[in-house]
Amino acid sequence: MLTLFLTLFVCPQVPEVPERQNGAPPPGIATVEPQDDTDLRAELDAYLDARWGAPADATEKMAAAIREAGLTTPPEWQGLLNARRASYPDPTALIGEVTWHSSECAHVDYASEYALYVPEDYDPELAYSLVVVGHGGNSSMSAERAHATAEQYLNLYAPEVTANMQAIVAAPASERGWGPTGYSLVFSTISNVQRQLPIDPDRIYVTGQSMGGHLAYRIGLLFGDRFGAVSPHSGGYDFVEKDSIANLVNVPGLAVFGSAEPYGINGDNHTNSKWSEKHHLDWAFEEMNGGHTIYQEALGPMAEFFSDRPRNAYPPEVFLRQGGSMLFESTWNVEGWPDHVVASEERPLRWNRRHWLEVEARPEHAEPIAVHAVLSGRNRIDLTSDNLRRARLFVHPDMLDVTAEIDVRCNGKTVFKGLVEPDLEGALERARADDDRGRFYWATIEIETERDRKVSLPKRRAE
Repeated sequence: MLTLFLTLFVCPQVPEVPERQNGAPPPGIATVEPQDDTDLRAELDAYLDARWGAPADATEKMAAAIREAGLTTPPEWQGLLNARRASYPDPTALIGEVTWHSSECAHVDYASEYALYVPEDYDPELAYSLVVVGHGGNSSMSAERAHATAEQYLNLYAPEVTANMQAIVAAPASERGWGPTGYSLVFSTISNVQRQLPIDPDRIYVTGQSMGGHLAYRIGLLFGDRFGAVSPHSGGYDFVEKDSIANLVNVPGLAVFGSAEPYGINGDNHTNSKWSEKHHLDWAFEEMNGGHTIYQEALGPMAEFFSDRPRNAYPPEVFLRQGGSMLFESTWNVEGWPDHVVASEERPLRWNRRHWLEVEARPEHAEPIAVHAVLSGRNRIDLTSDNLRRARLFVHPDMLDVTAEIDVRCNGKTVFKGLVEPDLEGALERARADDDRGRFYWATIEIETERDRKVSLPKRRAE
């Protein structure tokens, strides 16, 4: 039997996100495509695929090619980036089967593999949702055990997911757990799958159980702007006590856990539930009769929860509380392991961004940076910040009138007021670094501040 701990509370100001069809841009975004854009899309694919290995002048050349093709305005640029790839491999061998694929991490010197399931009714003309499943276990598994566990989880999750939503399911196998190395493996798996099959970048979701449940929570806390929603199962900690739960303000979630969980999991989820209800987050907490297991009866409702929540790249408010360098920069070398994991300075994995806000880290300071940024109306952005000195704001017409002056105030002081310039080069570089073609911003505002103010996420009214 399923007990609902929290009714869904949705921030009333969040605008409805139009659904993308077949990889096309959302309704209302006008695009003017050249006569035959296949060559241009293939050139863009090659540019994005190069990631950090591209030559220094690659962005300049790609931007020039786009403009020379007749695409000279931000709506046209967005239409090109949002479009599907010029071509995909033949998917026939993948349909209705569990297949295995290698995955070399983009950010660290670790490689593994992932299990993939493509539903039997797969239609190559559609852009599909992608559900990534994090398996349980520990952070020092053998490759064989990680492989077997990932396949077990895929076989448990995929039938209910694909029966209840139009989705492809992937389960990476991690010998090194779901910390920063695991985050890189998740993002690298997503990168690989979206080169194999048309994936809607606004409909990517993460779930998992036990250690994989911890992953779903933490990747939502650190990288919530990359996903439509997350669903931790039998995982999680007291993120209220850790003073990090407000980072979930813009990533919906469905937490599932048992009434007899070990490790304090049910108590921690009760605490998170109360905070989420008080602040009207779009989170639901479902307590099941049982212990530390995968509840099959909860997977169908999870898929429906995901289906109703495409990513909103332009929410009316964002929140960040984060300390340290916000960068994976350590080396994990454990005696007795045949290999180790080294972060790459050239290919960084960062978590200093929340949707349209990006902060400059201050790792020399003990206190974390905290920022609450709100679209206040009257073409204004208001920020309340503590320990912040520099930040970037990315803007889009779904947020503000980008043709008029934009007013940015931080802790009561104007830090920017003026017009913004369209920034194709910046959009290209962000899409390449993140490997995310769906999140497009027209311009960037750089701000600086010397003021500090206590930051808290206000309680918002439920609808």
